[in-house]
Amino acid sequence: MAIDTRTLVKNMTRTFSNMCFALALSSALLMKLFAVQDELFYLAVFSVFASAILTNLMWIRSMGIAGISGLSIVYFKLGNGSLPGTILTVLTSLLLVIAVFLAIYADLSYPSKNIQGDEKKHEI
Repeated sequence: MAIDTRTLVKNMTRTFSNMCFALALSSALLMKLFAVQDELFYLAVFSVFASAILTNLMWIRSMGIAGISGLSIVYFKLGNGSLPGTILTVLTSLLLVIAVFLAIYADLSYPSKNIQGDEKKHEI
């Protein structure tokens, strides 16, 4: 069974995207260790879950960026109260953006080698 290069690239980028979602979730869970309020902690975890679900289940992958809005609320509510929480919020947001862009890249259509115009040239 031969694997096409395009299929391999698509599967690898999809795997990297899901790995970035897992890293974002783990960094959101780390907020619990650094005295972040429970409401903000739960909002950060919910935002990561919502982003992962929207990205993987919707036809339009960019809907996953919606999770950034919850993380921006966490960022502004933290203010100067918790530096590790602020750093983790920024790291989580960055990982979510990377994950969504990788999911979008995995769905890009690659140009095929057999374009209809090229087939007609070879027939003549």
